[in-house]
Amino acid sequence: MRLDSFLERVPLNVLILDNDYRVIQISKAMAEVNGVPAEGQAGKFLEEVFPSLASLVQPHLEKLQLGERVNVEMNTEPSAYPGVSRQWQASCFRFGRSEIGVVVSEITERKKLEEKLTRTQHQLETATAEIGRNSLVNEMTYSLQTCSTTEELYNIVARFGARLFPRNSGALCIIDSSKNTVEVTASWGDTSAFEPVFSPDKCWALRGGRLHVVDDPATELRCAHATANGGAQLCMPMMAQSETLGILHLYDPVVRDTEAFSRAELRLAHKVAEEIALPLANLRMREVLQHQALRDPLTGLYNRRFFSDALQRELRRAVRKNCSIGLIMLDIDFFKRFNDAHGHAAGDALLRAASHLLQSRVRAGDVLCRLGGDEFSILMPEASLEDTLVRAQELRQAFKLLNFESDGQTLGGISMSSGAAAFPIHGLTAEALLHEADAGLYLAKSSGRDQVVTTLPSSSSAAG
Repeated sequence: MRLDSFLERVPLNVLILDNDYRVIQISKAMAEVNGVPAEGQAGKFLEEVFPSLASLVQPHLEKLQLGERVNVEMNTEPSAYPGVSRQWQASCFRFGRSEIGVVVSEITERKKLEEKLTRTQHQLETATAEIGRNSLVNEMTYSLQTCSTTEELYNIVARFGARLFPRNSGALCIIDSSKNTVEVTASWGDTSAFEPVFSPDKCWALRGGRLHVVDDPATELRCAHATANGGAQLCMPMMAQSETLGILHLYDPVVRDTEAFSRAELRLAHKVAEEIALPLANLRMREVLQHQALRDPLTGLYNRRFFSDALQRELRRAVRKNCSIGLIMLDIDFFKRFNDAHGHAAGDALLRAASHLLQSRVRAGDVLCRLGGDEFSILMPEASLEDTLVRAQELRQAFKLLNFESDGQTLGGISMSSGAAAFPIHGLTAEALLHEADAGLYLAKSSGRDQVVTTLPSSSSAAG
């Protein structure tokens, strides 16, 4: 079959050019689609007959000289389809020694299928990522529910925050009990992007009680606690049990043309804040109740209940480690007389001052308690009787120098008596140790006060 007969019959858009890009022949189908006659086009330049095709194809035809095949995609509105934009692909190749063949195929439907496939793939990837994030949130929630302290919770939030928001820096900011300060308790990423401690009025989310997002810091209202120059920010309030606990803060250093935080990221931030809030509120309530149950409200020292548990625990540890324990029982001399002379407010001030003094003089591992009234105890793990007596004497001497303020008056000149005992010298049980330390305290009181006494006569020590 001759070429001209082939081009007459073939239902393809075919164009034959010479090396100067002049038309040699075109197929009937090509002419009909573009609204030009098939006859009379020979010798014309490509841009005269098909200007749209020429502008797209000609810049690439030099590649044919290197033996490469040229494929160019384009959007045009052919005469055969007025008002409808179609997508085409022009395939160019060497045709003979000095000719160029161009086949133009419509790829509109193929492109639609490709776009549909791309959208479907994107939806699948988004759904897979959502499932992964939800799984991670569930893992975080389980971990939060097993926490026994707020410190554990903060560590978990920092660990999971970096995984849930990998392109963002972030922080968990908690309002303290005074309601006047917000503190960063967990963070990840660039921690210089936000203040570690700030007042609640520096955060628009805390002021308004709702989500605050800043996509463009140049035109939108930034929170004062966000210290980074530029970038987007998000502050998500956390609420539980009708109380605002703080915020989840996210920072994105990149300013984008679109919204900095997608809908999925906003949903995730809201979900994470919700999952953190309730366990945090429960832990804070538990810690408050524990503090109230184990602490003396006047001095903040541990109470008798805690002392009893600590003594039993340290005794078991001493048996395992084959080591000693020191115990000091202390009592303020003539406290009732002082209370009657100066009033209960001054008596409370004396107890607080005595507590501060004792706290400043005990070791980090010692257990200091107020047993009640003006009586205190110090449990000294791994301390011998000699070490215990030396510490008791130091405390007695320091107490005599104690001065404190009450109602504008400076008061002082108070003394303290102590009884000392040690495990295992004075006994192997808590009852035995307490009995011997109490006996030493009774002897110190009955022998003139302002002294330290142990029930072993050879180790007694007194100061007048």
